[in-house]
Amino acid sequence: MRDLTRLPKVHLHVHLESTVRWGTLREIGKANGIAFPEHLEIGHGFSGFADFFVQNDLVRACLVRPEDFRRIAYEYCEDEAAQGTRYTEVSFSAAAHGERLGALDMPLDAVIEGL
Repeated sequence: MRDLTRLPKVHLHVHLESTVRWGTLREIGKANGIAFPEHLEIGHGFSGFADFFVQNDLVRACLVRPEDFRRIAYEYCEDEAAQGTRYTEVSFSAAAHGERLGALDMPLDAVIEGL
């Protein structure tokens, strides 16, 4: 059988916030004082569409500092490279994060640095 990681791939329309490694999210959340819901302490999985929104809100709450945004962008690139991805189109809610944090340019600048 062929090693699929060796085949070139394209990843289109990926939401950066949905690619965060679970261990990374826990570390970032802890550093930023974010408590995880009990059912998510051991990992993630969706019990339904409503749970998807709970987890999405958790990701957004954890991302606060420039280093948080840089890290998730950098790790996204690492993960894609490990899978053999040669081209990717990443979307990111920079304006929503910037408004939430009161620093309009910071999230996008940090993500670009991480990428």
